[in-house]
Amino acid sequence: LKWIAERLEGAAEAEDTAIGRVPTRTALDLGGLGLTASQLDTLLLVDHDVWREEAALIPEFFSKFAGRLPEELWRQHRALEARLSSAPMRTDTAQGATPPR
Repeated sequence: LKWIAERLEGAAEAEDTAIGRVPTRTALDLGGLGLTASQLDTLLLVDHDVWREEAALIPEFFSKFAGRLPEELWRQHRALEARLSSAPMRTDTAQGATPPR
């Protein structure tokens, strides 16, 4: 929450990704958490393949609202899909395993 508040004040750094802005490694106050660099990398990972799978599930959920869903939500979904379609596909990972979901 601290990072969010600092972003609103223009004081915290963020990295642009296909899913939006996420904290940079140095923008988060991780005091007392004892995270390793590898664990932090995992937490900040934006796995485009997983996000493509998730984005594909959204229309089914949206359809439950029929005509009551604001068009802006559909527009945001189309924009997300467009950003994800231009994001790199995963060919492998550093350790050869699929990152956690």
